Formats: sequence, structure tokens, C-alpha cells
Amino acid sequence: MQATHLNLRSRLMIGLMLFVITLTSSTNSWCNFYSAEQQDSLSEASIDSFIAKNELSQKFSAALKEFYAANKHQYVWMQTKGVKQIAKDFIVHVNKLAPNTVDSSFITQLTKQGFTQNNAVTNIELALSLAFFTYADKWLTPSSIDPSSVNWLIPKKSISLANQFKNWLSPAAKMGFNTSSQNFKQLLENFVSLSSIAALDTGIHITASNIKIKKGEMVPVVSQVKKKLQLLGDYKSIDTTSMYSNTLVIAINKFQERMGLASTTIIDKALLKAIGIPIQDYVNTIAINLERLRWMPAMLDSNYIVVNIPAYQLLVFDSSKIQFKMPVIVGSESKNTVIFSNRMRYVVFSPYWNVPPSIVKAEILPGIRKNKNYLASKNMEITTAGDIPTVRQLPGKTNSLGLVKFLFPNPYNIYLHDTPGKHLFAKRNRSLSHGCIRLGDARKMAGYILRGDTSWTAIKIDTAMHQQKEKWVTLKKTIPVFIAYFTSWVDSNGILQFRKDIYDLDEKMERILFKKEENPL
Repeated sequence: MQATHLNLRSRLMIGLMLFVITLTSSTNSWCNFYSAEQQDSLSEASIDSFIAKNELSQKFSAALKEFYAANKHQYVWMQTKGVKQIAKDFIVHVNKLAPNTVDSSFITQLTKQGFTQNNAVTNIELALSLAFFTYADKWLTPSSIDPSSVNWLIPKKSISLANQFKNWLSPAAKMGFNTSSQNFKQLLENFVSLSSIAALDTGIHITASNIKIKKGEMVPVVSQVKKKLQLLGDYKSIDTTSMYSNTLVIAINKFQERMGLASTTIIDKALLKAIGIPIQDYVNTIAINLERLRWMPAMLDSNYIVVNIPAYQLLVFDSSKIQFKMPVIVGSESKNTVIFSNRMRYVVFSPYWNVPPSIVKAEILPGIRKNKNYLASKNMEITTAGDIPTVRQLPGKTNSLGLVKFLFPNPYNIYLHDTPGKHLFAKRNRSLSHGCIRLGDARKMAGYILRGDTSWTAIKIDTAMHQQKEKWVTLKKTIPVFIAYFTSWVDSNGILQFRKDIYDLDEKMERILFKKEENPL
């Protein structure tokens, strides 16, 4: 199924890129220069001529016209010295999706030579744009799946091919989690490369037996481990003997880091089970996360926050860069953190914790029945009596919300907050909360959020965090917050990452997504 889907897309890209090559190579007027004035803009007539000559479909004709009209008919790919770097990068990227379809001399020819006829420049410009629209139609456009059916409540917006091109060109969209990002491009390239070697995995047999292998020992399964890690790219040596070498230790640690596993030097049952996961499973996981990326907005704001639930990580983006990362604690497997987005509007110092009725019923009332001093011992008070009373916890170091919280109002009552339980961040599995997101360094977050207001000095922030009454601060500029769920991505160092599907959403989505892809293609 995956192979059929991949081959279809590859054939489409092959045909399109061969068309680009044919178009450019048919121009016989190469020389060392051409007039910059000729290249200032495209005419509507030249676009119409290109569409008619190549008998483009209504979809791609409309995309070309819409994009260039919005772009004031300016050239995107071409410059006075040949093609821009963005064109070369795009062709290299497409080559990785459909290998060996573009003659390597194509880029060199366009880079080093110019044109005497504006018609040649126009044809190459429009051919590259058509190549992009074909790419976007097949790789960037989401399926018809309703995201809410797999617990994804970040709104999926329909984006035209022209606007996808506009977003793809935006520097602000290059980072983060969206189809214009470097993350998406590299994840897509990994999808293709792993798909091409998935069949090679069938000859590798790793049984997760009750065994413990130390460095220096010779055990037959070690040879299979080396071969598997070679395929995955973690083990670079050609040695596939059964000796557990130091080189293999390094490869195993690299694999463990990419998978979010604890670093060990002992090969045991758990590690063998992890390494033995079929490559096709990784391919499927990547396909699922590519689809999730297609549901994400373009992220054109210069400043925004992303919480990736399976990674137990918060990332702050600003000026197209990751400003910092922070460990977080998310909802447990029985009390999932909701996947949604909103804008941060308030910072609340020294907060009260208004205990949810469900927790009052399940935990507070049984505690009161067992201990009449339960409320006092927890620094809590009842504000409204009743069968299920309204209970709140007073500000202070023992407050469950810690010393500050960050609100992006939503119907799920989910927010970011400090915590007195800092020791829990040492755990690898941090799905421990009732649904809200606990921050590893809330003080740092407060300083960052309020950095634009010079009145909020470090001393003032620390003072506000240690009051007996809560203080609300309304942000002058709201900040987009995305609570997302990605079990695979490519990090800022270009390393392919995987994490445990803690809410079993991959399994649910796999059934729907691949069933959809089996329908007429």
C-alpha cells in the first residue's frame, strides 16, 4: 500500500521534472548575460501563453494566475545571474523524493548562464512554479480525514495552491511544525528513503529474549543488531560480526537518543524489542506525522509557542528561530492533554488553584473524610459549600500550580503552569498531570513573556511570584500557543526523532489514514 502510494507520487514528480528539463534544454539561446530589465516582471500574456502551450489543467492554470497576480508578476525563481538558491534547493529536495530524475547539469547550466530572450527566462520561471504546484498538490495537501476524529482540535484550514506557495516562500515558516518548514521537508525525505529500504528489513531477525549482553561479549544477535542499525543510519561501520564493540555502543546510544529511550550500554530484552521494530512501522509513523503537519497552520507569526505532547517538550519560536526549549509534564494516559490552539493572553502570579469538581469528588472529599485537617494541611479552603463544594488552594510554594500560570482561555481548562514537584522532571515518562501542562522553568517563561515591558524587572517578577494574593497581567500582545502531538519529526540538527505514542493516537489514525489511501489512486 505504502509502496503503491509512493510510486504514484514519484511517477508524477518524475514526469513533471522531466518536463522542466525538456523545456529548459530546448532553448538554444544561452549566453553569458541578459538584461535585468527584461526580468523585472512577467506579463499576463506570457502566463496565458505558457498555460495554453502546455495545456495545463484548470487547477494549475488558476494557481499560476493567482500566485503571480498576488506577487505583482515578479519573478520568484530567477535572477540576473541565473536561478536563485531557492530554486536549486527545491530541485535538490525533489530529487530526494524521485531520485535520478533531474540531470545534475541542469542546476549548473541555470546557475552559470544567462539568457538573451526573455521568453526563455519566463518559460523556466513558470515551469519551476508548475513543478512546485504539482509537488504541493501531491505532498502538501491534506487528506479528507476529519482531524477531530483522531482527537486533533487545531483547526485545519483549506489553503489554495497559490497560498501554499506564498507560505513556502516565507522565511517565518521555515522553522516549526508546518508544511513549509525544514522539518516537513526533511521528514518527507526520510519517509521516501526509509520506504525504499523497508523490504531489506525482512532478512534481519532480532528476537527480544531475556538476555543481557555487555560490551566485549560475542553473541549471535549482536550481528543482527549491527545490520539493523546500519539500515537505520545509526551504525556506520561495515563490521557485522557478533562482537559487541565500542562502535556499536555509540550507535546504540545514538539510536536510544533518537527514540527517547534511556541511555544504556547493556543490550537487554527491552532494547532488542526497540531495535527489532520493523522499518515499515517507522515509515507508517512518519506518514501519520506528515499528515498532522498538513493540518498545522503556516505559523507566519514571528513569535509562538509549541508544546509537543509525546516529546514532553515546549519550544519557543521567535524571529524564525528556536529561542529555547523546556521540559514539560503533560496529561496522563487516562487524562489526556487536549490537542488544540489558542492565543496566550494572561500571566497570573501567585495563583489560586480552583480545584476541578472531578478532583474534589475523587480526591478532596475522601481526604476530608479521613482527616478533618486535610484542607489545612493542603493550604486549601472551601469557598462554596455543597454536596461537591467549591475548593481552592491558596497561593504559596505548595500550591499545585506553583508560583505562576499562563492562560490562553479555552473550553478545556488547560493552561501552562509552574509546579512544586520539580523532581518529576527527572522522569523519562512525564505523562503525569490531570491534563494541564507543567513547566520545567516557569520563572524563565515569565521573564520571556514579559520581556517587552521594561517595568517587569527580574526583581518585580520574583516579588510577584511570592505574594499572598494572585495578580493578573494582561499581555499587550497575545502569543499563539499550539498544543500538538507529533511522534516523529526532524530536529534542528537534522536528526530524525521518534517518540512513544503515549495516547495511542497513532494507532487510531493509522487505521483511518491508510484506509483512505487505499481508495482510488
